[in-house]
Order: sequence, then C-alpha cells, then structure tokens
Amino acid sequence: MAIFKRWDADEIKLTPYQKLEAHFLDDRIGSSVYMYMDIDATRILPFLEKKNTTMLSYFLYSIYRTTIAHPVINRFVLHNRLYQRNHIAFSTVVKQKLTEEGRSVVVKWVFEPGLTFDQFNQKIVRSVIKAKRDEKVESDKFFELLGHLPHFLLRIIMRLARFLNNHNMLPKFITEDDPLHATAMIANLGSIKLNAPYHHLYNWGTISMLCVLGKLNEETNTIRATVVIDERITDGLALSNALATFKEIMENPSE
Repeated sequence: MAIFKRWDADEIKLTPYQKLEAHFLDDRIGSSVYMYMDIDATRILPFLEKKNTTMLSYFLYSIYRTTIAHPVINRFVLHNRLYQRNHIAFSTVVKQKLTEEGRSVVVKWVFEPGLTFDQFNQKIVRSVIKAKRDEKVESDKFFELLGHLPHFLLRIIMRLARFLNNHNMLPKFITEDDPLHATAMIANLGSIKLNAPYHHLYNWGTISMLCVLGKLNEETNTIRATVVIDERITDGLALSNALATFKEIMENPSE
C-alpha cells in the first residue's frame, strides 16, 4: 500500500495477476483498449428537441449514469497501483468560436450522484456559456499558468509533479482543478461535423477513459461513439456490461 493516502481515491488491493499486469503494462497509453459502437438516434433527437439542449449534455449524462451503475470504470492506475475514485468528474474542450482562430478552453465538472437530467444539463449549460464568454474557468487557469513558463522550468516542474503524484503527495489545489485528473475526457466531434476517431489517453493525470461522439449518419440514423480505456482498471466482462448500459441509456433517453 502507498505511504500517503490520496484525497480523490482509495487504493484497491491487487490480486497477484493484477499486480504483475500493473508492472508489465506500466503506462496508460500502452494499456489502452480501443472500442466503438453505433448508437440508434431515433429517440435521442426528439428528446433533445423537447429539452432544447445539446447532444453534448446528453452524451455526458449517459456516461454519468453509466459510471454510477458501474463504479469499476471510475478507477485509475498510478505508479502500478489501482485506485477507486471517490467522485465523478468529466473534462472537455469548448471552442469559443467555430473558427480556426477561435480559442479552446478546457472545462472540468465534478458531479454529485442522484442528479436528474435537467439538473445535470443546467450545470453543463452554465459552464459552456461561461467558457464561450471568455470568462476564465478554474481548470483553464491551471493550463494557462503552466503555459507561460519557459521550457526548461516546465520540464523540471513536470518531473517533480509526476514524482509527487505517483507518491500521492501532489497538492489537492492542483489535482482538483486539473482537467486531466478526472473520470473521463469527453469530446462531441459531431458538433463540428466530424466522425468519431479513437483518441489516445494521457499518461499525466488519472483519466482512464476517453469518449468521443461523432456526427449523425443520416443514411442509417446512427451516431458512432468511440471509447479508449485503460484495460488495467477492470476486466473484459465488467467493461462489456458498462458499455451495454451506456448504449441502452443513450438510445432510450429519460428524465
């Protein structure tokens, strides 16, 4: 067990096989599994129109409900140790203007359990509006501060930060605002008329899932979603069950 306890997660005791796997596969990108599914949009589009909201909100909400139903996907591996996160947090990138010159802002949300879609959606909409108005969000301030440092100093700081994070000593004020310390990174590329690619994970932070939604295929009335996940956080059966739950929630919108 680690000497220091994390504020954001509890360490899970590994089986002998899991312990070996955590050393054989010792980084998140090298442990990534790539999956996709095609989602029937028949019921989604009328629901979004009724709620006067966006696909991003419902995509996020479906992942939120799936995470509550399957807590095993809210885990992460750090320094060969497995942790169960004690909260649900998602991050995404918001484009302030749909132009090549438009600034991108990273937004992070932390959600309490038991939210209805309307409550969840309200939180998403407020944050996106704030980001589009060029108001600084806490997670964006973190990146902006680091981005102004010279390269040599940034390299030193990142080495130190990785050491502290690996040993559960990185200060809470950094990790709670850092968008790469979260349950998942989310992207709705359908909003810019793109198909969903497979997006890599990040070795910095604690994100174990990267979920992307593509544009509507008008011929089949389906939307492709891709998921890249760190295979070390759970087994194939648990992941299969979680993906089935996600597809069921997405295709059958409810309050």
